[in-house]
Order: sequence, then C-alpha cells, then structure tokens
Amino acid sequence: MARTGIPRLVLLAALLFAPARAGWAQQAPDTADAFRDPAARALILRARGARARDIEGMSSYEGLLREHIYVGLAAARFRRERGLFEQERVARVRWSADGERAIQWIGARQAIPIVGADTRRDEILAEGKIKGAGAEVQADLRRELPEDLLGEVELPGFAFDPAGDRLAFGNDWALHPLADTAAAHYRFASGDTLRVRLPDGRTIVLQEVRVEPRRADFHLVAGSLWFDAESASLVRATYKPARAFNLLLDEPEDAEDVPGFLQPVEAEISYITVEYSLQEFRYWLPRRFALEGEARMGRVVRIPLTVEWSLGDYRVNEATSEIPIAGPLPPGWSRREQRVEDDETGKISYITVIVPETSDLLTSVELSQDFGQRSPTAFTDREVDDLKGELDALLPTYQRFVPQLGWGLAQGLTRFNRVEGFSTGASATFALTPVSSVSVEGRIGTGDREPYGAVTLTRGSPDRQWSLSGFHRLQDMGEWDNPFSLAKSVQNVLFGWDRGQYYRSTGATLGYSRVGEGTRTTLTAFVERHAPVGIETDFFLLDPVLDREPSPLAQADAATIQGGRADFRWFHGIDPNKLILSGQMLAEAGAGDARYQRAAVTVAASHPLPLGLAGALEVGAGALWGDVLLQREFFIGGAPTLRGFGDESIHGASFWRSRAELASGFAGARVVAFSDLAWAGPRTDFTLDDPFVSVGVGSSLLDGLLRFDLARAVRRGSAWRLHLYLDGLF
Repeated sequence: MARTGIPRLVLLAALLFAPARAGWAQQAPDTADAFRDPAARALILRARGARARDIEGMSSYEGLLREHIYVGLAAARFRRERGLFEQERVARVRWSADGERAIQWIGARQAIPIVGADTRRDEILAEGKIKGAGAEVQADLRRELPEDLLGEVELPGFAFDPAGDRLAFGNDWALHPLADTAAAHYRFASGDTLRVRLPDGRTIVLQEVRVEPRRADFHLVAGSLWFDAESASLVRATYKPARAFNLLLDEPEDAEDVPGFLQPVEAEISYITVEYSLQEFRYWLPRRFALEGEARMGRVVRIPLTVEWSLGDYRVNEATSEIPIAGPLPPGWSRREQRVEDDETGKISYITVIVPETSDLLTSVELSQDFGQRSPTAFTDREVDDLKGELDALLPTYQRFVPQLGWGLAQGLTRFNRVEGFSTGASATFALTPVSSVSVEGRIGTGDREPYGAVTLTRGSPDRQWSLSGFHRLQDMGEWDNPFSLAKSVQNVLFGWDRGQYYRSTGATLGYSRVGEGTRTTLTAFVERHAPVGIETDFFLLDPVLDREPSPLAQADAATIQGGRADFRWFHGIDPNKLILSGQMLAEAGAGDARYQRAAVTVAASHPLPLGLAGALEVGAGALWGDVLLQREFFIGGAPTLRGFGDESIHGASFWRSRAELASGFAGARVVAFSDLAWAGPRTDFTLDDPFVSVGVGSSLLDGLLRFDLARAVRRGSAWRLHLYLDGLF
C-alpha cells in the first residue's frame, strides 16, 4: 500500500485531468484589447524573466518546510465526512546555486482515517488493542514511512529553485499568463496598489495585475498577480481554472468508460495561491502555498482535497548548513542521493535526502497538534474566503460550449418505485457563465404515467450556491431516507421492499446552500401545491418466490402552502480513534391552506472504549405545531432511524429516537451489536413509555461507509429485517 501515491493520484485527478493543449504557441496573439491600460502592459512585459534577475548574488538558502495534505470523502446525505488520507511533514531544505539540493526530514505523520490507521498510534498497537487486519495496516504504515521519505524528491507544489516559476500549472494543463502567446487568450488590467514600509525605512510598492481569461476554458485561468513595482518580481499569485473540469466535455473518450450513475465527473479547484517574503531586504523567496478543491462523481459524492506548505526560518548565503549532507549519521538514520533530470531543460541535479529513525520522525516537536482536524494550517478561514471571492470576480462573463446531456443511470435519472414503476428521463445543463447555469430535466414512468420535470437556474460555486427552480415532481414524506436512490430502486425491483411514502408536488423554490469546514447549511423559500398519489404497481422480480403483501401508502393532504425551511448539518473530527461528533437541525414554517411550524434535532457521538472496543450513541427528537398535514409529519422506520421496522412505517406530529452501538476497534472492518428505540405520534400524547424497540448485529466497512445489519423488532413488532446502506454511525 503506497501512501504517498494517494495524494499524487488525487492531484492528478484535480489538476491534470486534461493533457497539455497543443497549439498554444501556434496561435498568433491579437493584443489589440489584451491590456486594459498601459501600466498593466508594461508590468507584464517586465515580469517575464524578472525572477531570474531578482536572485542574482544568491548562492544558497536554507529553510524549514511544513507540508500538509488532506483527502476526504463526503456526500450530501452523509452525517459526516470520512478521511481518505492525511499527511503532515516537516523538513529542513537547502538549495545552492551550484546545483546542490538537500532535504532533511525532521517530522512526518501519515494517516488513513477511513480504516483508523495512523503512524503515531503505535502505543495502542503495542498494548494489543488493535489486532488482526488493523494491526497489519498499522504496522505497514509505520514500516514503510522511512522508505517513502527517502524516495521523496518532488514535493507537491514546491520547487527548490528560488527563480523557479511557481505559476507553472502542473503538466502544462493551462496556458501561463506570462507566456508569449498569452495576450491572445487573456486580458490584463491594473488592480490595487499597496505600500509596505520596511524596518530600515524603505517603502516597497506592490502592484496588482488582474488576469481575465477571454473564454471559459479549463485550460485557462483567472487570477490576481502582485508584483514588486521596482523589480517586477512576483510577490503573490492567486488563480483558478476559468471553469471546472468536466470529464464529458474535456475528455469525452474517457467519459465513455465511467458508469452512468457516477456521471458527471467533475473537478473544481477553488483556488491556488502562492506568496513570497522579502529576505535580507533583497530576495523574494517563497513563503506559503495552498491549493483547495474537490472532485465530484454524480450528484452526491465529493472528494475534497487540500494541499499546503509554508517555508520559513530562512538562512540565506550561509556557507555552513544544519543539514548533515556528508559525514557519519546518528544510529538508525538513512541518507540517499537522488539524480533528478528537469523534463524541460534536461538539466541534471542531485538531491540528498536524510531520514532519521522512525521514532524521531513520529515524535518530533515540530509536528502540529491539529492533525486529524481537517482544517487548513497555512491560511486562516477568513483568508480562504477572501481568496475565493477575489477569483469569482475575475471569471469570464460568458462561455460557449456543448451543453451537458444526461440520460439512463446518469444523475439518478432512472429509478423504480411503487408509484412511478420504472421511471427514466433525460436532462440538459446549459452553462451561462462559469458560475451560473440552467438545467432542464424531464421523466415519465410506466406506473402512474405522469410526466414530471424541473427547470433550475443556479449561480455560484458548489460550496456557496443560489438556485431558483420550478418543478412538478414526485416527493417523499420522509426526512432521513432517499427512496429514489439507485440502491433502493434495485431492492424495490428485486424484492418489493418499497415502503416509501409519496406525494405529488408542483411549485417553485429559491434556495441557498453553503458548504463550510465541517458544516453544510441549506436555506429554502418555497411555494408548493401538494396532491396525494396511489400505488400503481406491485411488481417485483421475486414475487413468485416471496409471499409479501404491499404495505399501505399514506394519502397526503391536498394543500397549497408557502414558507421556508432550513437544514443545518455539522460534524467534528475525522479520526475514528478519537471523539467524532455530528448533528443535524431542521426547521420549517408554512402558511396558506395550513399554518404550521416544525423542528427536529439529531446529535451523534462515537468514541473508543476500553478492551479494544468502540461505542456510539445517536439521539433525536422533533415536533410539529399548528395545522397537521400528513406529509409534514415525521416518518421513521428503516436503516436511518429504526432498524427492524419497515421504511417510514411509523409517523406522527412528534417523535423521538435513539440508537446505541458497540463495535470492535478496527475502523476498517468492524463487528457491531446495536439497539434502536423510537416513538412517533401526536404531540399532545408525547411519551417515553411505549417505544418501538429493535436489536441486531451487523458489520461495518471503512469507518461506517458501508453497513450490513440484521435487525429484529423485539417490542411492538417481531419481524427480522436485513438492512444494506451507506453512512452508519460505525
């Protein structure tokens, strides 16, 4: 298992999806409108090659490099995010003008949170609290760390050469804004001016040039470049692709190999930023770098990515080095010289890598205390928000490319339920600008044969988006399950397990969603006309074998209502070997044919226990006030709320529920024992004395990402039920 390959793979997915564009140099630049003002033109022309001039007289530098990489896995309906990979490393690095490069690793830590593996958990391993596969993964992670570091000569986003171009975009996936042909593809305009007074009394003037792509193309960037006005040296750069990468648009041949239910495949880079600091009052040297983005598959799966490094504690032009490049090493240390050839120039250089013994790496005082919290370390949350805001204003105002079309399994367009029967449709999304689009979707089923459709206008990025939608659709009365998912449809068509409670809704919504650090907020204003529906098909493939009567379908109240709803979800912690918290708060108010207010709260926690076990607890409650509409009551039952009972089989104007789980300690594969308790009924009859109760056993894979539970109702029921689902407590 090669851990260092994980971040590189995701970086490729996020940055290098598309190959280099051939023909940039062949296009004759039309510079008539490339520069908004003469000052921008002069500064851009001076900036070409300024970096090499700026380091004249520098023979060497040495600095302390801190690096952090995080890759996660999330989905819209998940209670929390899982960590796929996290890495923190600290090294002393050295560059010399004669070609010498050196890396002395001081501290390093890796984790694969989704299986509970962490290089610094060896005290737990030694105590025997992790056994079997868990102990194996833990031991492998520790054993391979030194060898991984010895072979590490290319650090994500970092170049040793102080004159190196830190605006280079991966494997030439985007056209450089300082390239000779850039004027044919970008427009440049002068921005702000900043004056910085130095301790020696001098004043440095920094000038901004804003880079605007002429069209929305993944191979172009929008950015803000800051230069030292005197030397034209780059001081700060912030940029992002002119639009998100889309596999179907940018690599249609590869898109054919991706299953429909994972379409569309996209990669959104929120920002890339690099900053320099002035050393010795003369040299602009790299200070910090950050990249944030996410890959998306289908409408729900998200893979967030953060890459950061910072460089400080500089020593410039000092003949002696703190790095033991030659001579004897302490016991247990390793040293290796690597030969590196520059792909563009063919220049050969040698990098000496020194790695202490594993215990020194893992216990280094230079490692931070924030590991496992997912949070950025090089930039504050406010700085990140400012970066994103700056870039959104520089994106092109329109784009012309082929609309995205979807059909079949793509985007959940094909499903099976007892109202629609087999239902399928098609969708088309037309991009208006890089941050706004309009989508049209239509479907019809073999059961009710009712045509459904929606038109939706969206504006903003996936982490901060407005939407306006008009629709006629089939909806589910429940809050916590999704009977329209592909997994549910397969179960429905095979076993006839559909217990969803449906109604028909026609109306419009105005919504705003915000995805933050461990939070997701959705605010919606709506006007809707609700109507009841009936069971239109009882078909399922195993009907001749299974003797099963269809469950009743609750009849929604016909009503027209308008109002607003809010949904706030949060989580804290990604390490299953520590405390993990998550929760959800729902609130809604409506008026029209019925006036009501409703609210619900759910909180969950998990934590390791003695004897190599782990425990989890989840509690929730909610109530409805005012006029009671059946479709606004709370429906419980099934894997998300009450195992051992049918999906959404119990409902009422108020509810409470709880579940407790006891599991084995290895997060990669657990055995779980559990019990669920719940009650639902009229708010005036709220009671704790007459709950539905179930018990069961199950298995969990990858920190609860996949769950298989066998549950039996033991109070107010007696059935056995098998539940297969995603996103368990464990």
